[in-house]
Amino acid sequence: MGSSSSISLDSSEVDEICRETGFSHSQLKRLFNRFNSLDKENLGFLRKEDLSSIPELYNPVRDRIIDVLITDHGQNGHLNFRQFANVLAVFRRKTGHSTGPNTIENKLRFIFDMYDRDKDNFINQNELLSILQMIVGDNLPEDQLNAIADRTIIELGLPVTEGISYEKFCDCLKKIDIDEKMSMKFLS
Repeated sequence: MGSSSSISLDSSEVDEICRETGFSHSQLKRLFNRFNSLDKENLGFLRKEDLSSIPELYNPVRDRIIDVLITDHGQNGHLNFRQFANVLAVFRRKTGHSTGPNTIENKLRFIFDMYDRDKDNFINQNELLSILQMIVGDNLPEDQLNAIADRTIIELGLPVTEGISYEKFCDCLKKIDIDEKMSMKFLS
């Protein structure tokens, strides 16, 4: 899987990453090419600014998604190819009794982590408010956003000061087909 990039993968690395991720060799090659196209400076890793150029990530929570990718799945503000492939493997459609990275549990954890940036395993009012602000922008006044965040937590039967636990978060999403909503098609 060589290219003009500053990184290359030998066949043993390719095999290891395929085992870790569940990607086929051809899918991994496509991901490697995509990674290299994003790594415009041939550094061998991606930074926030590299990921910001992905057109598919243009949505209200793009910066948060990028922060989760770089901070939670990368190292020192960088995301190398193996990390890139492993995090994207979470978004593969689940097949059979999947035990790899694309389990429903891993998909739910990724979503939860987008909210829970202080890593205390609770989505507090400020974290919920932060996402709401990203989604609605300046279309609602701050007091209305605060009321929505408070009401969301209270309607879940929780004290506003406590926040939403990971378990409660998962319980709320159990009726949603997370695999359908959180999967991407990876061409072979």
